[in-house]
Amino acid sequence: MRYIIDTCVLICILQNDRKKLGNIYDLIVLQPCELFVSIASYWEIAIKKNLGKLSVPSNLAHIIEESGFKWLAIDPLHIDKLSTLPPHHNDPFDRLLVAQSKVSLMQLLTLDEKVKMYLV
Repeated sequence: MRYIIDTCVLICILQNDRKKLGNIYDLIVLQPCELFVSIASYWEIAIKKNLGKLSVPSNLAHIIEESGFKWLAIDPLHIDKLSTLPPHHNDPFDRLLVAQSKVSLMQLLTLDEKVKMYLV
């Protein structure tokens, strides 16, 4: 199975926060899978870090890669898909992750209930 993980899930995995991850932890540990991190998530983390809303190591990209995640680039097809999404959520990063998951045929792993509305 191939999964794209949202920014919050990424941070929880890197912090080994099993409690917050709940069933997602079991899903990614108990079965073979490929985990993708969108460049959009890395961009979002960089913005939050610069605003002082998030503290992450300066070598975060290296940590992500060493943890076995694969990068998912932003493609024009992902951007095109945005216009077809209903307005369940206003966060542009989350909406882009939803679009990427649909275009790339990956399941999006998220803790955000608003984002989950796109996944049904």
